[in-house]
Amino acid sequence: MSLLINVLSLSVVLGILVFLHEGGHFLAARAVRARVSVFSLGFGKRLFGFKRGDTDYRVSLIPLGGYVRIHGLGPDESDIVGAGAPPTPLLPRPQRAAILLAGPLANLVSAVLFLASAFVIGVQVPAWQDQEPEIAWIDPSSPAAQAGLQAGDLVVEVDGRRVSTWRELELSTWTSPGRSLTVRFLRNGAEHSVALTPRPITRYDLGYSGIAPPLPAEIPSFTPASAGEQAGLRVGDRFVSVNGEPVRHFYDLMKLVGASPGREITLGIERGGQRLEIKATPRDMGGQGKLGIPPPNPTVIRRLGPAAAIAEATRESVRITRETFVVLGRMLSGRASVKQMSGPIDIARFSGEAVRTGMVPFIWLLGVISLQLAIFNLLPVPVLDGGHLAITALETGLRRDLSLRTKERILNFGFWLIVGLMVVVLYNDVAKNVAWDRWIPGRAQPTPSATPSPGP
Repeated sequence: MSLLINVLSLSVVLGILVFLHEGGHFLAARAVRARVSVFSLGFGKRLFGFKRGDTDYRVSLIPLGGYVRIHGLGPDESDIVGAGAPPTPLLPRPQRAAILLAGPLANLVSAVLFLASAFVIGVQVPAWQDQEPEIAWIDPSSPAAQAGLQAGDLVVEVDGRRVSTWRELELSTWTSPGRSLTVRFLRNGAEHSVALTPRPITRYDLGYSGIAPPLPAEIPSFTPASAGEQAGLRVGDRFVSVNGEPVRHFYDLMKLVGASPGREITLGIERGGQRLEIKATPRDMGGQGKLGIPPPNPTVIRRLGPAAAIAEATRESVRITRETFVVLGRMLSGRASVKQMSGPIDIARFSGEAVRTGMVPFIWLLGVISLQLAIFNLLPVPVLDGGHLAITALETGLRRDLSLRTKERILNFGFWLIVGLMVVVLYNDVAKNVAWDRWIPGRAQPTPSATPSPGP
């Protein structure tokens, strides 16, 4: 059932976004009075559709994309997949450029509108993601501990790039597995720097550094038959001290409780605006004291009015675009793993998870993927809109059009380049989503987490 939902969700996502992209080309072509003979969702053999005027609106066999056959643009991807038409006189270059730009522009505008809609409804985000990157906890066996970072350090720069929030810090480490990073930080008012090499983990080769943000010292729930619940603690209690030692955040609590296995401790808490003291005896679990309290996962709902939502969605689109080019640059230079790219299998899984989670995550996913489509299609690669625009710009500089044969050769090169990229991405998709670890000894890897899972 889960697989079926993933496949159906992927079909809906691709259908919506391809329709918007090709719809942009179609409307621009209509605006300049260019003839459109085919509007296809998918490539290859025509499955079904209808004809209105000169245009055949169809659904084709291969669902990974689509095209609009516009006469006067020159050869395009539809010629390669067998849906081409006899050559027609070329449109003026300004009109060709306007039609080519309209597809990515439609995806860009759609991305902002999708994200803005999510903000209007209300987006749930981690409460700490926009806080300054002060380290609250270090995994003792992590790269951060080996590098010499400590709780209380405030990170200010990673590899020459200033970081001011936890989201920026996490992006810097997640996208740099196995690569030495120069981390500059403040400790007791003095600036220091260390070399940190995040460890590759998970199917996506994300970089795990072992640092965690401050989390509130509150009780989100209890494990079954926990020592904390038996002592009289309640969900929602906020810790202020342990044996007189102040507790600023959850990791202070974890450290202080962990140091007293099997020994009674005095817990200072706040409950309903009152200060209380409760005696408890942490259970001895492997030499660590445990009250049975899992780490909290605080989130906030960001809900905005329409105008503010559009402004915030625009800023978010700019941020995602900047981060996308940072990751692409690292991949091209070999500083990031291609496993961080997602293909149809990953997107299907993400789409299914978003559908099962709710409307807002699904709308947000539509916005993010729509933006990625706009960015990808503007890359100067033959077959893509950006490749056609690059050829049009070259012809403008030369003050003449390239020959049809030259354009077809460039187009074929770009087509097979994209096919090769799709093969690599699909292979990575399969490798990431099939449980090879069951059969290959030593391949199992830990799941990344901003917090240690056991809790105090």
